[in-house]
Amino acid sequence: MPYLSRILNSKVRDTADVVVGRIKDVLIKPAAGKYSPLQFLAIKAKKGGVIYLPFEAVDNFSHEEVSLKLLFNKTGAVAQFPDGLVCLKRDILDQQIVDLSGARVVRVNDLRIGDFQGATCVLGIDVSFKGLLRRLGVSSLDFLDFFKVNFIDWRQTQPVKGFLKLNVVSNDLSRLHPADLANIVENLNVKNAQKLVASLDAEAAAKVFEEMDAEMKKALVRQLPPDQMAEILDKMSMNDVVDFVKQLSEQERNVILSHLKMGTIEKIRELIEYSNDTAGGLMTTDFMKVEPAMNVNDVVAEIKRLSPALRSLLYVYVVSPKDGKYIGSVSLRRILIASPTQKIGKLIKRYAHQATLNPNDSIKEIIRLMTKYDLNMVAVVESTNVMVGVITIDDVMRYLAPKA
Repeated sequence: MPYLSRILNSKVRDTADVVVGRIKDVLIKPAAGKYSPLQFLAIKAKKGGVIYLPFEAVDNFSHEEVSLKLLFNKTGAVAQFPDGLVCLKRDILDQQIVDLSGARVVRVNDLRIGDFQGATCVLGIDVSFKGLLRRLGVSSLDFLDFFKVNFIDWRQTQPVKGFLKLNVVSNDLSRLHPADLANIVENLNVKNAQKLVASLDAEAAAKVFEEMDAEMKKALVRQLPPDQMAEILDKMSMNDVVDFVKQLSEQERNVILSHLKMGTIEKIRELIEYSNDTAGGLMTTDFMKVEPAMNVNDVVAEIKRLSPALRSLLYVYVVSPKDGKYIGSVSLRRILIASPTQKIGKLIKRYAHQATLNPNDSIKEIIRLMTKYDLNMVAVVESTNVMVGVITIDDVMRYLAPKA
């Protein structure tokens, strides 16, 4: 089976043994989930210009010889580029592809062509270093056969001009962890990254966006439409939204904010004043508040209702119904084993000193408190004891290891 790299620039001879030109490209019509039969050969004619020869006129197609079944003037070759087709060299070779099995971005170094059910088709994509050596014409350097060929089945891809993506990309990619998806996005060029993010639903895109580095976030905000960007931000945790907005220029910030809900804008403007290394800068306002008089059965119903909108839910926070002042927290474990009719306020563990943080507390104080009391989450309360947010261990780790 020939490789595209060995076919390109090959001489094409008709039945009179006349060289009609050299192969410049190969044209296909891709269809999702199928091998793509070759449709036309783009041939650079001896007299100049490019002509498009129907592949049905080809008799032998190998790296050793490309010959026709009949005389060239009877092949039906045309000078106009055929509509709806994709060029393997121009549109696919050297493009980026998402390899789901390895959760990485790889480059198309070569294409494998062969017979399938009586038709000559594109069968696979070679993403190996060996394929690159073949492209460069120096495959003899691997005389010990040290490098191995690494193929991706063509049926698992959807080629479009300038981008090669996996079939049913949004469904398959959503199976990856958001951190792996973020790494993939960061390794794509901005145009392709934008296409990949746009292929995800808003909730999945939000999780990926939270895991991306700052530079890619800023690049994407210039590519995605403001309304789509706002839809993604609406699904993100508030502290991640605030961190992102802080990185934008004033003009970009105003454009994004103009597409958000008024309540969200007010929260952002309030939190953006805090430094990143304080409790106020690290906290999220996405947490679950309940009143002490609610029974366990009602709290469980509220958990079911609000859980999809919360990134993390380990505790419910009990606050005064009158002024929102913090009373205490109750773990999900205590709720699960409690009687359905028991009041949630009765489940609070009473300590002489409540382990809470003030919005202006430093990262050093946050770490000290969470370590001392072995906390995965901690409430943040203002000087009046009104609860304003929570900090999770994830927030602290993300601050300490932002590149992880």
